[in-house]
Amino acid sequence: MPKYVVSKGHDAFAYYETVVDADTPAQARQLAKSVHYDGDWFATGYVQEFDDYEIDEHNGVRPLEDGETVEAFLSISVTSQERDALLAGLRLLQLALASEHIDPQLRSILTNDGAHAGLDLTQIDALCERTNV
Repeated sequence: MPKYVVSKGHDAFAYYETVVDADTPAQARQLAKSVHYDGDWFATGYVQEFDDYEIDEHNGVRPLEDGETVEAFLSISVTSQERDALLAGLRLLQLALASEHIDPQLRSILTNDGAHAGLDLTQIDALCERTNV
C-alpha cells in the first residue's frame, strides 16, 4: 500500500524580544508597539502551539519517496558565538569528509553509531547556509 506525507499547519505564537530604553514598563510596552519603533527583534526560540490545525487541501499531501524518512526538526537556541563554533565544526567535518581522512569516532557521531548514513558534503553545505543567518 502506498504511503503519503501529509502536512498540517498549527496555530501558534512565536515569541520575540527587543530591548528598549524607557522609564516604566508601560512606556516600554507603548514604545515597542509603536509603528515608529525600529529596534531589532530577536527570536527567543519559544513557540506556543495550539490544538487547532489545518491540512492544506492542495499542497498538503504527497507520496513518500522510496527510502525517504520524515523527521521532526530540532530547534535549539544558540548565541552568535555558539553558532560560529557550530559552523566551524561543520566546515571541519566537511574538510575531513572531502579528504576521506575522517576519524572513526567522528564518523560514529556523524552517523549516530550507524543509525543513518550521515550528511554528505552538499548537505553539510546546505546546513551551513541555513545556520549562517
